[in-house]
Amino acid sequence: PQLSLEGNTVNDSHAEIITRRGFIRFMYKQLQAYRPGAPHRLFEPSPSGKLRLKDNITFHLYISTAPCGDGALFSPRDEASNNAALNSIDDRTHNPTFTSAAQGLVRTKMEGGEGTIPVEEDFTVQTFDGIQRGERLRTMSCTDKLCRWNVVGMQGALLSHLMDPVYLDSLTLGLLYDHGHLARAMCCRLARGVPDINSLLSKPFYLNHPWLGRVTVCDVPRETQKTKALSVNWCFGDAEPEVTDGTLGLCCTSIEKTLFSRCSKRNLYDNFKQVCADLGKQDLLNFPTYGKAKTAAADFQTAKKALIKKFKDNGYGIWVSKPPEEEMFS
Repeated sequence: PQLSLEGNTVNDSHAEIITRRGFIRFMYKQLQAYRPGAPHRLFEPSPSGKLRLKDNITFHLYISTAPCGDGALFSPRDEASNNAALNSIDDRTHNPTFTSAAQGLVRTKMEGGEGTIPVEEDFTVQTFDGIQRGERLRTMSCTDKLCRWNVVGMQGALLSHLMDPVYLDSLTLGLLYDHGHLARAMCCRLARGVPDINSLLSKPFYLNHPWLGRVTVCDVPRETQKTKALSVNWCFGDAEPEVTDGTLGLCCTSIEKTLFSRCSKRNLYDNFKQVCADLGKQDLLNFPTYGKAKTAAADFQTAKKALIKKFKDNGYGIWVSKPPEEEMFS
C-alpha cells in the first residue's frame, strides 16, 4: 500500500485487521451514546476510573482459515486424527504444541506477495524514506497481532484513555484448525519462560486465553489462487459496506476517484476526538499528533512494552513497528 503522512491509507487489509478496526469503530459509536450516570447497554463505570464492558457483553471472532504467521505454521493432520483431538480436549484448556524451532517466532507479511517470513535477528527499524526508495514495508503477521490483542486488548491505545482493555472471548476457524498450534500462536507462547508475563502486567491487563474452536462443517481442499486485492468492511450502524483497494490502502468510490477509508488512522483519530469532545474530556484533545495521543496512554504502553520484551526474551524475535512519521499527523 501507499504510505501516508496524513494517516489516510490502510497499511494492512487482511480480514482480521479490518475486522478489528471495525470493532474499534463500533466502540466509538457506542461511546457516542454514553452519558455519565445514565444506563448504557454496553458500558459501566470501572474501578480504574474509566469505563468497562458489562459482564454479559462478550466478543467473538470467526476467521475462515488459520491466520497468517505462526498460527498457520504446521502440517495439517488428517481429518480423523484432528477430530479425535477436538473431542479429547476442553477448548478453554489450552494444550499448546511446540514441535519445531520455527514455531513461535514472530513473522512479517510479504508486501506484494503471499505468506510471512521471520524477523531477522539484526533487524533495526523501518524508515519512511527507505520504504519510499523501494524497501519493502514490513507488517506483523495476523497471528502476531492477534497474540498482541490477547495481552493489550483489542481496543488499542486511543480507546485505552477511555476504557479498560477488551479481550476476545472466543476464536473460531473454518479451515486449518489445530488446537495445539493455534493455542501456541494465539497466547501460550507468551506463557512460557520466566518471569510470568502476568507479573509484568498491571490490572486490568493480563494474558488472555480465549476459547478456541472450529466450525462443525467445513471444506478441506486447499485453494491455490492468489488473494484478491479488494477488501470489504461494514460495521453496525453503517448505511452500506465500504470497498477498499488493499494495494493502495484507499477506498474505491469509483474508477476516477479514491478517498481515505473509514478504517484509516485518520478517521479513527477523528472518531476519538469527537468522542472525547462529547464526553467532556478536554485534556485528551490537546495532543499535538496522533502518535502523541497513543503514547500518552501510559498503562497501555506499559503492557505493550511487556509484550514486546516477552517475545524477545523467549527467543521469538523482534516486534517490527511502522515508521514513526506515519503517526505524526494531527
